[in-house]
Amino acid sequence: MAESSNRRALSTAEGFDRIFEMVKTATERNLGMHRAGLTLVLGDIPNTVGAYHEMGSNAIVMNRNILRIVEKLSKSRSRRNSYVFMILLHEYLHSLGYTSDRQVRNLSKQITDEFLGRRHLASEMAVRPLDQFFPELGKLSGFRDKGEYQMVRRFDSSSTPYIG
Repeated sequence: MAESSNRRALSTAEGFDRIFEMVKTATERNLGMHRAGLTLVLGDIPNTVGAYHEMGSNAIVMNRNILRIVEKLSKSRSRRNSYVFMILLHEYLHSLGYTSDRQVRNLSKQITDEFLGRRHLASEMAVRPLDQFFPELGKLSGFRDKGEYQMVRRFDSSSTPYIG
């Protein structure tokens, strides 16, 4: 079954680039849509926002502080990767032109259910609040906006093989 192979691949994936390749594959299989040339930026943004994609841009900005907290609270790479998959999928769908958060959450659930299985953690994260998975998040997520941004060097590399 492809689901079990995809679950294994996600649980062992190293780096944003590999997880994003899985996001693009899952989306293309489910919706028949693809977009190339995106950039990932880790930023110090308010902790009420996990990530965002500004329509018309080629960047996904992920909240670096929440990512660090999730990494700290995660007991496994699989759990951390599920979070990254879900965040990247959500913002990738925005980059494809879906503007409604409600629609994006529903599509994220649909895509993740098909790609990883209905009971996979990423599938649940697509539609439930993050603090249900990381209850300590509220205590650790004091706003720390320093206004700093860091571009992830190796991201969406299958679309831009000429960039090292």
